[in-house]
Amino acid sequence: MYAKANAPGFAHEGPLVEWLAQHVPDDVVAPLAIDAARGWVLSPDGGPTFDVGSGDWTDIVASYVRLQKQVAPAVDELRGIGVPYLPPSALSAFYRRTADATAELAPAVAHYAAILTDSRRITLEHNDLHAGNVFGGGQFFDWGDSVLTHPFLSLRMLEGDWRQQYFDAWGEPVDQRELDAAERLAPLVGLHPWTHIDPLTGPWAEFVADLHARLRRSLTL
Repeated sequence: MYAKANAPGFAHEGPLVEWLAQHVPDDVVAPLAIDAARGWVLSPDGGPTFDVGSGDWTDIVASYVRLQKQVAPAVDELRGIGVPYLPPSALSAFYRRTADATAELAPAVAHYAAILTDSRRITLEHNDLHAGNVFGGGQFFDWGDSVLTHPFLSLRMLEGDWRQQYFDAWGEPVDQRELDAAERLAPLVGLHPWTHIDPLTGPWAEFVADLHARLRRSLTL
């Protein structure tokens, strides 16, 4: 068994995984028990994580897109169980709360966020999807960083070798303006989990500083 005690900002993980186990049971390992108030999750052993050397990551990407499509109609329900809601229309306000926000770059955030808002796409984004967060059987885990946002606001999907497979799996043309806006604002969504903890003095300080730097660069190109 595996026991996890989430910090308050990540306490939605238990209710979310329980919900996913009911609605997309092939894509997660159902928890044995959760305590939503405390952020506790008790799960069975899911086995080894996905081996990119012997498995087909393209299949995992396709499964992830299928999950995103399936849960998209349930965004309001997922909000109700506590999954953070960060639609493109809220990105400007969120940016102003980040440690590195500047008045000079705020208009650029608003501009690109408006493009994404016009696309009307919103669903569940894992926000840290890599092989270490997928079991060998293809089930996704470690959903504590997840948010409800535009699906393309994913650094992991935009920057991986599987980028094209991800967009192909959506089965529809992707507007270049929408893609450009997502690429520029993806670091902002990547910062969201770090607003719940203080990473500045911990081992993740360099990683968070890099996200801030990438966001600045993307908004000034």
